[in-house]
Amino acid sequence: MMFRKLLADRRGSGSVDFAFAIPVVVTLMLGTIQLGVYLQASGTLRHALGEGIRYAKVDPDATQTEVLNEVKDEMPAMDPQKITSLTFERGTTNGADYGKIAISYRLEPMIPLVPLPAITINEEKTAYLPS
Repeated sequence: MMFRKLLADRRGSGSVDFAFAIPVVVTLMLGTIQLGVYLQASGTLRHALGEGIRYAKVDPDATQTEVLNEVKDEMPAMDPQKITSLTFERGTTNGADYGKIAISYRLEPMIPLVPLPAITINEEKTAYLPS
């Protein structure tokens, strides 16, 4: 008799449903925010590499340091301490000069209370340079 009475009682069922749903909703929200942060960082890195290679095209006498500084200057919102590698090389292939810039950036996940490894973003840009 008591068991049937408990099964028929619906008080508090909304709280139980909420308790089951909130972790899923919070996980989806944090995942969406983390994806947005990743896409913003990746876009910023691609833009900075494009500006660096453009600088190398406009000024063929630019040194490697000048080109890499141009790349860093185009990333004002990014933490320069998280750049794990940044390289620029000039070369010749099939009689044409080219420039190649590559960057690796360590992005820390922003999900709290969960020990996740850092995300490494690798971007590369190659363009033909005037001879």
